[in-house]
Order: sequence, then C-alpha cells, then structure tokens
Amino acid sequence: MSTLEEIKAAATALDPEEQVELFRWWTQLDTFRARQLAALKRDLALGIEQLEQGRYRTFDDANLMQLAEQVSKSGRERLKANRKHPAS
Repeated sequence: MSTLEEIKAAATALDPEEQVELFRWWTQLDTFRARQLAALKRDLALGIEQLEQGRYRTFDDANLMQLAEQVSKSGRERLKANRKHPAS
C-alpha cells in the first residue's frame, strides 16, 4: 500500500469533525494555495480572452430567470449522477 493510500485510509477512519479539521489544515498549506491561485489566474485569463474576442452573453430580467433555471436543472442532474456513481 502506498503512502497516499495509507493516508486516505486513515482519513476515512476519522470522525467527521476530524475530517473537517484535516481538510482545513490541508487547504491552508502553501502548496494547495499556490495551485488554487494558479488555477484562478488561468480561469481569469481565459475569461478576459473570451471578453476581448466578444465571446460573452448579456442577460436581462427576461432571460436571467431562464439561466437560473438551467443552472438549477444542471446542478440537480449532476447531483443525481453523483449519487449513482460516487467518486472513489
């Protein structure tokens, strides 16, 4: 068993409060924060590029509700799919 597998097994054995504490500790690590910041910078650069290329959509009161309904439906479908096939 690899070290990573041992850590995963140990984390699974923790009670929920300890799992939350472990997650909070992990998210405070510089390595994790650096990866998150790099991902955010990539996403922002992509968004700026799309704006500059005119690849965006504006919303008004009429189509904003439709967007919210689409997002809600998509979220419910993803939750349903995740219940059927949980990530390992």
